[in-house]
Amino acid sequence: MAVLEQRAKPVVGEAPVTVAFTPRLRLLRALLVSLILLPFNAYWAADVMVDVIFSLLVPPMCSLIVLAFINVLLRRFARRWAFSSGELVLIYAFLSVATAICAEWMGVNFPYIYSYAMFADANPWNTENILPRLPEWFYFKDADLLQDFRRGGFDLAYALSRVPIFLKPIVAWTALFGLVCTAMLCINTLMRDQWSRREKLAFPIIQVPMLLTRPDAPAWKSRYLWGAFAVMFAIDMLNGVSFLYPSVPMIKVRFLANLNEWIPDPPWNAIGWTPIGIFPYMSAIAVFMPNDLLFSCIFFFFVRKAVQIIMAMYGYEQGVFGGGWLVPSPPYFSEQTWGAFFGLFVGAVLASRSYLRELWQHIKHNTAPTPHEIRPRYALLGLILSLAGLAYIGWLSGLSPWLVLVYVGVFLVFSTALTRMRAQLGPPSHEMAFMGPHQLVLATGAQQTLSQADTIRIYHLFFIFNRLHRSHPMPYQLEAYKMGEQVGVSARSLFWTMLIAIFFGVAVGLIAQIYRGYVRGAQAAWGEIGYASRQIIEQPNPVNVAAVLAIVTGFAIVMLLDTIRFQVPGFPLHPVGYALSMNFGVDYFWFGLVVVLVIKTFIQRYYGLKGYDKLRMVAIGIILAEFTAELIWSTITMTTQIATYTVSINGRLHWQQ
Repeated sequence: MAVLEQRAKPVVGEAPVTVAFTPRLRLLRALLVSLILLPFNAYWAADVMVDVIFSLLVPPMCSLIVLAFINVLLRRFARRWAFSSGELVLIYAFLSVATAICAEWMGVNFPYIYSYAMFADANPWNTENILPRLPEWFYFKDADLLQDFRRGGFDLAYALSRVPIFLKPIVAWTALFGLVCTAMLCINTLMRDQWSRREKLAFPIIQVPMLLTRPDAPAWKSRYLWGAFAVMFAIDMLNGVSFLYPSVPMIKVRFLANLNEWIPDPPWNAIGWTPIGIFPYMSAIAVFMPNDLLFSCIFFFFVRKAVQIIMAMYGYEQGVFGGGWLVPSPPYFSEQTWGAFFGLFVGAVLASRSYLRELWQHIKHNTAPTPHEIRPRYALLGLILSLAGLAYIGWLSGLSPWLVLVYVGVFLVFSTALTRMRAQLGPPSHEMAFMGPHQLVLATGAQQTLSQADTIRIYHLFFIFNRLHRSHPMPYQLEAYKMGEQVGVSARSLFWTMLIAIFFGVAVGLIAQIYRGYVRGAQAAWGEIGYASRQIIEQPNPVNVAAVLAIVTGFAIVMLLDTIRFQVPGFPLHPVGYALSMNFGVDYFWFGLVVVLVIKTFIQRYYGLKGYDKLRMVAIGIILAEFTAELIWSTITMTTQIATYTVSINGRLHWQQ
């Protein structure tokens, strides 16, 4: 196994640390600490989903905050045992990659494993048409052994004793999700040098985690950082007390108002739900976003709202994002988003042509561009074997291997474009409401070539491909590579660390969901898969010309914007802003983006780089304060099951709390 790379020079601003361990032992210690912390992170993701629905996941961030605090004490009183920056990066990489899988993928998918059998009486159509066609390794067909799981009220020891009942689905889903994420990891391994070193993408999301791994960085002495921390932490604690005791006044910093309530008359009310809110940590993350990308997100958000109003003026019926969960419907925002992501992918490939030619030479001669990293030939082989494994699982489940490969391939195209977009843009959230490969199947009329059994199996096995993508695992892998590069951790060490995190993340995430069920009682799945499956099967879906044109339009707009930016330096509109804002996620934090853009522009114009550096310190202080407060309030919620205040974009009692 690869080991931590030894640096000739220490990281700038980091004092030399007396080495108590060899690099191999440091790697093993980082893995051991990660494995110890993983169950806590997995259960946090299972029990408090509001903390894992945006780009900077709360559980791994809070784990890193705690470790950074412990490390300060170790450096003061037991310096030989202090964690190095490389170890902290490895631990954060492991936990962020694993927790991303434990988040939405587990939380949304897991209830379907048992719900069709356990709640069969609630929906006879599902029992008659869906349950018999589901692969038995992945889903329970009989709920007789799950009655205690349905009731709940048991402790950890009892829950662990019942895990063998779930052994088949644990193995099946670990293999399926593990292979999907391994394919992502291999793509990141192949492309990281291009995106990180050659294109020098900004990676805004890693700024605060990176600082936490560097205890001697000058930023820790900034009074702007600690002043912002003190003010924001006090506000969050006050709001938390006010949430529990309403007589205490609250300082609103989340939802302030709903713009749509102020314009109830048509056609203006067609803008739909448009909240006005600050969400301080999300606004603080936006401080690190490049200005042109920040402006583009805001601009295209207003373009989307204008389109909704114009369509209402002309009497066009409008559906939700993703239509009837997936079925295309006006104004085809999800289809435009698909076209935009195809455009981003093609643009990334075109921009990487020289690198890809060089990469192919390394693959042919089985060499590595630099020492201490996985050879491109092995990464490509890992990608091929992962896809072959997924095709084999599909074949065992009754699906055509070619159908599985195309379906997974389309998702990997989207995932690759999303990963590069996040490295470039760093949005606080990238929610793509009910958007997935199955929309393309329906829009193009390909659904007519699938049998009912194929429709049910492909949609259920890869349902998470068609959900919201808020905690998509692939961006965290690339960000881990970038963090490792900055502190001198070898890419080989990171690859194996993340590979272990992938498979342990799926398995431990499932066990955390099982434990939560035995403690709280099993909850029925939300039912959208069954609803959408019935709609798709019972209603014919010929080629939707308008949806196809929307895909083409999204693709053309991205390629046009790319061309203009290449020809016109300083052009303010960036295609990634269009790709992000044509879907739902920006609706939560658009107002905060506007506030940040105004403040950044003012400070950069009148106070220059020194002023912007102080603003960055304020942003870091706000983020650390919000996550520290969330650590406190979420811990109270998990231990007492009392709803508390949250800094998240969703509330603990209801989504728009």
